[in-house]
Amino acid sequence: MKKVILFLFVLCCGFATMQAQEVIQLDEARLGFELEAIEVNSEFGEIRCIVKESYTGEFSENPIRFMTEKFDFKDLLSAIVNKDQFDEYLVTFNSSKGFLEAIYTNDGELVQTYQKFQDIALPPAVRNQLYLENKGWTAISNKYTASGKSDRIDKEVYKIKLENGNKKRTVKIVPSATQVGFVSN
Repeated sequence: MKKVILFLFVLCCGFATMQAQEVIQLDEARLGFELEAIEVNSEFGEIRCIVKESYTGEFSENPIRFMTEKFDFKDLLSAIVNKDQFDEYLVTFNSSKGFLEAIYTNDGELVQTYQKFQDIALPPAVRNQLYLENKGWTAISNKYTASGKSDRIDKEVYKIKLENGNKKRTVKIVPSATQVGFVSN
């Protein structure tokens, strides 16, 4: 009998507390980045974005396009309380293959970018030229660096380590607007 009375008492208390709560309708809060693609941390004018592993291939293929599609700095800037505290903000996107650093003004304009990646898929033009110029050699690793103003790439370099038996060498590829250029070390 005690168990039945205790059960009814707990049940009545539960109904009483459920009816005491009211539903509050909240307005939509929107930040300009895809939470499924990146995770954002911020401190002292530096904003770190971790690219989730499932998006690493898309990110390393074209980091600047990925940044502009998945991250809206102006929306993030509107959420920062003391945004006039810094003249520029360094936004870093990190993945397992490399990183992209972008510098923004406190007005939200992209000033410059720098990117560095390793062991990425080479673009078809670079891959084909590398094969034609180095038959019999095997690519064992590569590094890619690029920098530029705004969302342009002004300088880019591929450094590719090659191996042929016990011989090793590094090939430097500097793509240009017209032709892929080679410098061998």
